[in-house]
Amino acid sequence: MSDLVIPPGGRLAPSGAGAKKRRPVRFGLAARVLLLNIAFVVLAAMIIYIPAITTYRDNWLHRRLSAAHTAALVLDAIPQDAVSPELERQLLESVGARIIALSKHGTKQILAAADLPEAVDAVYDLRNPAFLPLPEAIEALMAPPRRVITILGEAPRGGESIAVTMDEAPLTKALRSYSLRLLAVTLFMSAIVAVLATLAIQYMVLYPVRRLTDNLMEFAANPEASPRRVALTAGGSHEIAHAEEELAIMRDSVVRELNEQKHLAALGLAVAKINHDMRNMLTSAQLLSDRLANVDDPLAQRLAPKLVATLDRATRFCQETLAYGQAINEPPKYARFSLHALAAEVLELVNLQAHGMIEFINSVPLDFEIDADREQMFRVVMNLVRNSAQALESWDSQTDRGKRVWISASLAANAAVIEIADTGPGIPESARERLFTPFSSGRSGGTGLGLVIASDLVHGHGGTIELLPSPEIGPWGTLFRIILPDAAASQP
Repeated sequence: MSDLVIPPGGRLAPSGAGAKKRRPVRFGLAARVLLLNIAFVVLAAMIIYIPAITTYRDNWLHRRLSAAHTAALVLDAIPQDAVSPELERQLLESVGARIIALSKHGTKQILAAADLPEAVDAVYDLRNPAFLPLPEAIEALMAPPRRVITILGEAPRGGESIAVTMDEAPLTKALRSYSLRLLAVTLFMSAIVAVLATLAIQYMVLYPVRRLTDNLMEFAANPEASPRRVALTAGGSHEIAHAEEELAIMRDSVVRELNEQKHLAALGLAVAKINHDMRNMLTSAQLLSDRLANVDDPLAQRLAPKLVATLDRATRFCQETLAYGQAINEPPKYARFSLHALAAEVLELVNLQAHGMIEFINSVPLDFEIDADREQMFRVVMNLVRNSAQALESWDSQTDRGKRVWISASLAANAAVIEIADTGPGIPESARERLFTPFSSGRSGGTGLGLVIASDLVHGHGGTIELLPSPEIGPWGTLFRIILPDAAASQP
């Protein structure tokens, strides 16, 4: 049998030359995660960089003002005519300024000056800093050469303000150098964080996802593969492990369904062949049974009609089994009949096979009638009674309660309640979940179709069939209850 592929449409297709090949991965999840991690880390660094350069600029300017304060104290303490040009030049170089001016008592005094500029490009008042100094920091970072600025700050010794006029080039150079150092640190940290985060995501997320994807593709390519080859669970408690566990459950379910479909297909083919030859053999047997009806022997007279009915029923069983294999169920043909007589006929036939080892009890009232398809109900009761008899025959009972099978019936809420029970070993819990599933027989040699056919026929009547829990009849035996609703039963 060729391998199978389950395409997105859900239909099965052979996986040979027509199977879709796996596309090569050119830009996988690992590469995407790595790039995303780098982008996120750089973005976080940018968020940190913006306040960092504004803080660096403010600190740089305040340092210049502090140096100007010191120079102003020195110049203010020395008489104006005693300040030598050399001292003035040294003080200006220590501050990095062209002009140092002091406003005091409403007058402005130039304490030191050298190389006066033609114009001042910008004035920054650090006494009242801007709420968002970012534009000023960016302006300083991108400033052209020979740009001149003035810094205003608090003046020493009760002065109103101190003004420092200076070239902005040293500030721009310092900001750019600081930005490059920060960029290098950011890139280095980004690389470390991105690699560590990628490795963690690769191990914790991407690898399980890739394994899950491989399992899905392998399972799609060959649903009937061994469980060791597909959908092995990771054994963890995360979402991907749960997805793998669900995939394993789905795989088992699909494999089961495929096997059942194969069995049903094989069953349909086998029954079709058997039905063809069986009809010829049953026709000959019917001819011989018809001749038995003309024999004067009383025993032959009594058994001949039952033999004829049994052969007719065998022919119909073959045809209906073939219909079941093709998933075609014939609708019930309703007619009123005696359930007591049907139960007696079933118990008599099963008793012939049991060789008197089992006690069969017909507890159905003599006048109990139901409106249903007699042939289909015969098959339902026959399957259940035969299962009970076979369970009792193969069971080595060590108790003294005996081997018994009984059928009972009653009315409840305009419905017929039919119960078939036995004193056998019961049905284990492990088999109860798949009790009405095809080919799930718990008995050696069983086909696993008896209860399935019985369930389908009962449901075709709009009824229900269930296995009652052990406390209903004690810690032993089995009890099947069939309910046929809609006033299907009556007692005159």
